[in-house]
Amino acid sequence: MKSKTQLMATLGLIFITFLAAIQYAFLQNVPDSVSTFSFVCITNLIGLLTLGAVRFKKLVGISKKTLFKGVVLALELTGFNFFLFLGSQHLDSVIISSVVSLYFIFITPLLLLLRKKVNFFSAIATVIAIIALLLMFGADTDALFSSVDVIYLVLADLFFAAYVVSVSIFGEDEDSTSLTLSQMIFASIFAFVGWCVENLVTHRSFDLPANADFWISALFIGICIRAIYGIVQISSQKYVSALKASLIFSAEIIITLLMNPIMSKILNISYTPINFFQVVGGVLLVIATLMVDEVIMSKLGYEDVSEQEVIGPEGEKIHRTSVAKKMVFSILTFSLVTLVVSTATFLTAIHFIRNNAVDNSRTLGEEASSISSEALRQKLEESILSQAADKTLLAEQKLEAYSDSVKFAAAYASALYRNPDGYAKREVPAPQAENGGKWTMQRTLARVGTYNGILVEQSELLGNMVDVFAPIIENNDNIATIYMGTEEGLMVSYDMDSDSAVELESYEYRDSSWYLQAKDADGYIFTDPYQDGYGRGLTITCAAPFTDAEGNFAGVIGMDILMDELNSSMVNDGIVDPGKATLIDNEGNYIAGQNVDPLSKNMGNIFDPDKDPVLRSVGAEILERKNGVVQVDTGDDAKYIAFDTIDSTDWTLCILSPVSVVIGPVIAIRDNINSKTGNVVDSVTSGVLNVIQACLMLSALILIFVTLLTGRYSKRISDPLKQLEGDVRQISGGNLELRTKVETNDEIGSLANSFNLMTDSLQKYISDLKEVTAKEERIASELSVATNIQASMLPTNFKEFLDDKKFDLFATMKPAKEVGGDFYDYFMIDSDHLALVMADVSGKGVPAALFMVIAKTLIKNRALLGGSPSEVLAYANEQLCEGNEAELFVTVWMAIIDVKTGKGIAANAGHEHPAIRRAGGQWELVVYRHSPAVATMEGLKFREHEFEIYPGDSLYVYTDGVPEATDKNDELYGTDRMLEALNRNPDAMPAELLSNVKASMDVFVGEEDQFDDITMMGVKWNV
Repeated sequence: MKSKTQLMATLGLIFITFLAAIQYAFLQNVPDSVSTFSFVCITNLIGLLTLGAVRFKKLVGISKKTLFKGVVLALELTGFNFFLFLGSQHLDSVIISSVVSLYFIFITPLLLLLRKKVNFFSAIATVIAIIALLLMFGADTDALFSSVDVIYLVLADLFFAAYVVSVSIFGEDEDSTSLTLSQMIFASIFAFVGWCVENLVTHRSFDLPANADFWISALFIGICIRAIYGIVQISSQKYVSALKASLIFSAEIIITLLMNPIMSKILNISYTPINFFQVVGGVLLVIATLMVDEVIMSKLGYEDVSEQEVIGPEGEKIHRTSVAKKMVFSILTFSLVTLVVSTATFLTAIHFIRNNAVDNSRTLGEEASSISSEALRQKLEESILSQAADKTLLAEQKLEAYSDSVKFAAAYASALYRNPDGYAKREVPAPQAENGGKWTMQRTLARVGTYNGILVEQSELLGNMVDVFAPIIENNDNIATIYMGTEEGLMVSYDMDSDSAVELESYEYRDSSWYLQAKDADGYIFTDPYQDGYGRGLTITCAAPFTDAEGNFAGVIGMDILMDELNSSMVNDGIVDPGKATLIDNEGNYIAGQNVDPLSKNMGNIFDPDKDPVLRSVGAEILERKNGVVQVDTGDDAKYIAFDTIDSTDWTLCILSPVSVVIGPVIAIRDNINSKTGNVVDSVTSGVLNVIQACLMLSALILIFVTLLTGRYSKRISDPLKQLEGDVRQISGGNLELRTKVETNDEIGSLANSFNLMTDSLQKYISDLKEVTAKEERIASELSVATNIQASMLPTNFKEFLDDKKFDLFATMKPAKEVGGDFYDYFMIDSDHLALVMADVSGKGVPAALFMVIAKTLIKNRALLGGSPSEVLAYANEQLCEGNEAELFVTVWMAIIDVKTGKGIAANAGHEHPAIRRAGGQWELVVYRHSPAVATMEGLKFREHEFEIYPGDSLYVYTDGVPEATDKNDELYGTDRMLEALNRNPDAMPAELLSNVKASMDVFVGEEDQFDDITMMGVKWNV
């Protein structure tokens, strides 16, 4: 019955997964203008009305507890629906389904927070799911992580993961319909409140679209997703865990891949065909979710990867991790980390190569565009500079033609003066009105009434100039008049203005600038431009001097040239708008130009504030440099001014050409280059993304393969171990007849054989152990007796010994083993002499203890016979050397003190230096030369030294077990720490004094074992 219920629950989850998969197609019919909360609210109300109408009784009888659960579920569901709607309006259904399917990666963290059981393979499943998502996005991480829609869908995943977990927790003891109605009531309320707030903030109205597509989508979502999906999920998840539910929901991506083209045709919406990598990504998403299911993974060999709780030997609970889990965890962790790191490294390198290639392509395109633009700019500079030079050359040529004509006329005049008899007499008449408009010769006097004598002769001679003037006029249309003035005051002209000159009685031309300039000139001159007196416009005069027969200055030939021709042919011809040419003189005055009126009396100066600001800004540089190119402004707004100087007049021709004249071709070239660059970038990007997708797919397949392989091999290793563990438990339980049957050709098989051999040996050992145990018990008993015997040999009757004595004495001996080689002794030789002995036998254990007994007995017996310490030690040395095959020796400090006077004699046979404290002072070592140790060789003599002890003095002697005690770092305790311990309470009684030293040693040594015997003796003199 239970399995049938679980089957029906599973089928129910599969059904609602189908509904969820096709909902994304309906969501694409919702216009962008529709408010997010409005759509969520409308669909919730439709679902609530649908379910409430069918199950009205359930709606009325909802309990408070169910309402509270409904609030939690409604918050989670509203968050999910809100972000799902936000993220699904601009993405393809396959992409939406892929991202939404990732919600299961949030299940494990949520279960961990709730201290629920989680799956061991969640990390691997998460990595595979992320790879699948990258494949869905064509490995374009920039598009993935920069898409706000993806962020919305990930937030929706988080809410849905919380919803799935909550449904599993809340739905166990609840009526499915009541809980669904409860969540839908509050989901509608929350959505409506959000709708109101949204409209208040964005100033929207509550209007909704009236088109059929919107309401069809709203009805489908409301009925199928809000109502049916909700009640089926809550009903089914009672019998299916959250993790298994996520496994079923993962099939959504496969359904979406299959149904997307069908739904697109049904709903008449756009459909983006899926590619191979997207199909692989969908399959990987399903595989990732399958890994979360423990039943499926157990069939792959992962049976013993969870932590187990076992009972320890003392009944305590122990959490045990199996070998299989450790092995699987190690292999998979290493594989996962290695694969992730290597893949990330590779992808980073590929991404770098891609970015580098793209950047280089774009840079190349930009550089090509920039180079082309710069080349055109340079071409423009060269062009306008060449144009300025050409026009200047043209002007020079035209002016040169005028100057040549004037110079020819001057030469002809000089020839007339040199040979006046060689020419006919042709008198030049005075101006006559009827000659107006005709080219004719006429005379003008510098002074009235001077036409006689020499001037008449000059007139008759200079009338021959018509032979020169007429051809010049015929070949130059732009000449207003040509004339000559003599130094004697006669002016002869060839012009069309006879009618205007009739009333002109005289003209003192000899004061005019053209005459004076030419008179002083070496060749010819051009005057500055001026307005012609006859209203013919701007004019310049070209003049040249001529000489008489003696070569003296005789007069000037002049030619008035109208500027119209220069303005049209030399300045403006060939200048295409928006370019323009301007001719200025050496002071910046306008002579000609596109915007210059040649009839204006004042044409202005380039530095005038109301004139061209561009030319004004660089006017000083132009006048100073004479020729070149200057730039005004920068970028596409830049303007170039090319200028060149006409040498004969010192005028400057300026040609202004905006960069805009080349911008059109530059933009066309740049657009073409950018288009080509874009194609290259797209090609590189496409190729790189294909490589990345193949790499990601390969990484996922390797990870899946390693996971499958690890499960199989972990089972091969763990199964024999588990069998071996069971056999060993039986053997340890006392079944020594059992032999394990594990037979593998590896260390586990060797271990099983070893256990069998161990069992055989154990049986034999047990029988042998009985005999050995009996022997050891006997030896232990004997050692215990020996310990007691040795302890009883050392005097401990301190209170009895000190009766009626004028000193205090206390000693201790702690052997490192059961018996030791140290000993101390104190006894009265007679009523006045006290003997003190402190000795240390080389070696430890029983041999040292036996040697100690002999040495102690020899020393005491000899001392009681009388004699000094050296004599006693010499006797003991001789006796101990005999038959000392073990080559043992003993270090001895011995002193004999007269108790009445405090005078004493001491001998030190290789022993530690004693410490002494004088009354009121500090403890210090008594250092003097030692004698060799006793029993090292026969015939030894032992040094003695005398000392005296006074009332209040104390004496402390010890064996090397005190300063040579070591801590865990093998550092020695040393005599400095010993003296420090003695001086903590220097006036203490001997028993307390020894206790202080022992306490200091214990702190220093800590938990380390005692290495040597420790023996100490303290004496305080009170006499």
